[in-house]
Amino acid sequence: MRRVPFLHRHVAILGASFPLAPLLLAGLTLAATIAGAAGSRNGVRWILALGVLAPDAVLASGQVWRLLTWTFFEPAPLSLIFAAFTLLFFGRDLCNSWGPEKFLLRCLGLVAVTGVVSCLIARFVWVELWGGAWYSAWPLGESIIIAWASQYPMSQVLVYFVLPVGGQRLVILTIAGTLLFAALSGFSGYVPHFVAQGLTLAWLHGVSPRTLWLRLKVRTVRWSPRRAQSRLRPVERPSEPPRWLH
Repeated sequence: MRRVPFLHRHVAILGASFPLAPLLLAGLTLAATIAGAAGSRNGVRWILALGVLAPDAVLASGQVWRLLTWTFFEPAPLSLIFAAFTLLFFGRDLCNSWGPEKFLLRCLGLVAVTGVVSCLIARFVWVELWGGAWYSAWPLGESIIIAWASQYPMSQVLVYFVLPVGGQRLVILTIAGTLLFAALSGFSGYVPHFVAQGLTLAWLHGVSPRTLWLRLKVRTVRWSPRRAQSRLRPVERPSEPPRWLH
């Protein structure tokens, strides 16, 4: 991948050094959320209206920019603060491990694919969601936590500043927390969360569209009735015993 020198800069915040890539994601999330909230209070609702992930607008009207912009809006103030810290602190380690170019590409790619899959679910599976909309920074934040826990299984974090958790337990806790919030608030609003987590787990376990296609192709060829017949034919064993034994 081509190196972008601008992304390799570091910025010091409160005595800690952060790569520019996760800082950009956190900064865009804060700026877009504040602009959307301030605009809605003052009658400028188009900022939020044009940024959310609306399946009918994406699939019917071709407003494809929504596949990326929906992750930069987080309505609750406390969730916004924790989402920014998640992008910064967990994203810092992943950015140093993957490189800033791959980090940004994988984050934005995950957001876009999550948006596509969520829109397809609303169109063909859960049709009641067709006229709705999603926006939250936490699908990306949760996926970054899962990727960090898999990348650094021996590291731990203090959940709610009390419980030290890391590795596989942090992955399970992240998914369980999402299930709990979905059960309390409604699963319809958490479709992108589960899609993003599923895509992250599939990528971490080496499952990709290419590997799935290759496996399907191999299985189709293996069980196809039209496959070429083998040219090998059985040969009868001679009744006369061999003259030489080894």
